[in-house]
Amino acid sequence: MHKSNVLNNKKGISLVFVVLVLVVLSILSMAIFTLFASNIRQAQRQESSIRAHYLAVSGVDVAFAALLQGNTSERLVNTYFNEPINIVVNPISDSFELDSGTVDVTISTYVEEGNRWVLITSVGTLDTTDAISQTVEMRFRVEYPEIQIWN
Repeated sequence: MHKSNVLNNKKGISLVFVVLVLVVLSILSMAIFTLFASNIRQAQRQESSIRAHYLAVSGVDVAFAALLQGNTSERLVNTYFNEPINIVVNPISDSFELDSGTVDVTISTYVEEGNRWVLITSVGTLDTTDAISQTVEMRFRVEYPEIQIWN
């Protein structure tokens, strides 16, 4: 008779159910936390990539403004880069800091279909532990600097 009472005693079953429910809730909480943390890291990387892109765009803008500064006859684009197509023009490079990053700019030329083109390449690098960088290029014909092609 004593054995039958032990099998019919259901007082401890609620403790087992409570423990199982807590384990399931803990697993779900950890999964949600992991997804949340992953999304935060991804958003931060995307923000850093966008900031690096705009640093690079700013580098192109600064270089382009420097090329077109002054009167038409005094502009660097006309005095340095406007050479006959058979003459090699050495590239110009510079590096400067903007916002929270570094911008490396190179201004070079190339000849395509008998026309001299100026190519401005700018690499924006954030000063973070990841050192995320983005590259932007802009080119234009020496004769028509107002028409730019961005890559």
